[in-house]
Amino acid sequence: MSISASTAAPMIEAPIQAVLTGEQRDGHGRRIALTFESTLVLPLTPPEECWCVAIDGSRHSMQALTQAMQLAAESGVCTVDIGTVHHWLSPEAAETELASRGLATSLEARTLLDARGFAWRLHVLMGEPAPCLVGLIESLGSRGIVVGARGLSAVEGLLLGSVAQQIIHKAQGAVLVVREPAAAEEKMTC
Repeated sequence: MSISASTAAPMIEAPIQAVLTGEQRDGHGRRIALTFESTLVLPLTPPEECWCVAIDGSRHSMQALTQAMQLAAESGVCTVDIGTVHHWLSPEAAETELASRGLATSLEARTLLDARGFAWRLHVLMGEPAPCLVGLIESLGSRGIVVGARGLSAVEGLLLGSVAQQIIHKAQGAVLVVREPAAAEEKMTC
């Protein structure tokens, strides 16, 4: 399974524009991963210099994003990788739903990154959250991953406390678990 760049990179409005730059399919041809890149803030920094943040739409994952932006800014990097994992879909549903679910789940995160002057890559994955996220940071060669300690329910999202624990035990690199949202959001720009 390899990620291949699209020959015609379509622009997707959600309402923030993103360009589809890669996809991955399983042995049966089912779409299981997509990569989108920001078009508002460029250039993108190579993944091995970036932090990855797990996003599920919860306030804890947004706090994790705030911490990832801080880590990126402190290291002089203006790109953040976003990972979002969605439960298994049928082959037919994966063709349209995987992209729309990933873009919807990450909308708030992408909006914040754009507003603060950070470039981003969005990795929309399908499967079990912890193994998918660990595989993502390993394939990217990321500096590490930032996750919320709690997220949405199993039916609504991905980052349960148990997922953060699984990532801690399985990931080879740095893992930052953000436990409590801060009272006031810190202004960081790149």
